[in-house]
Amino acid sequence: MKIVADENIAFVKEAFSEFGEVLTVPGRMINRELLADANILLVRSITPVNRELLEDTTVKFVASATIGVDHVDAGYLKEKSIGFAYAPGSNAESVAEYVISALILLSSKMNRPLQQMTLGIVGVGNIGSKVYRYAEALGMRCLLNDPPKKK
Repeated sequence: MKIVADENIAFVKEAFSEFGEVLTVPGRMINRELLADANILLVRSITPVNRELLEDTTVKFVASATIGVDHVDAGYLKEKSIGFAYAPGSNAESVAEYVISALILLSSKMNRPLQQMTLGIVGVGNIGSKVYRYAEALGMRCLLNDPPKKK
């Protein structure tokens, strides 16, 4: 089995070498020629995954080490029965913790307790909902806005 992977995916060779040959290349350099005889493609958001990249290749599975899929033509993958996976929410906890730590630092520098602050959160998905949970637990007043969820 041949696996083509973005070289900037941490530990990709260590994680996948037991399943086959792992060829790592810069994400911007992944092209149709490299994928001609590949079975699996592992990318980040820097690599557009679409008909132009995959047509006439042997790729049967694509995975993106990202939380978003703007760089992937899911319709094309479905049309060609190419499996797909990505990592929604994989960094949500650490991002929320970072935001809260920044708020605690701000509170300290302003000499103002978090309980006297109001936090506006635009987008209450994976990350926003976790920030809300932490901020509320710390006694902050929270204002939530998520236009897509209103629909």
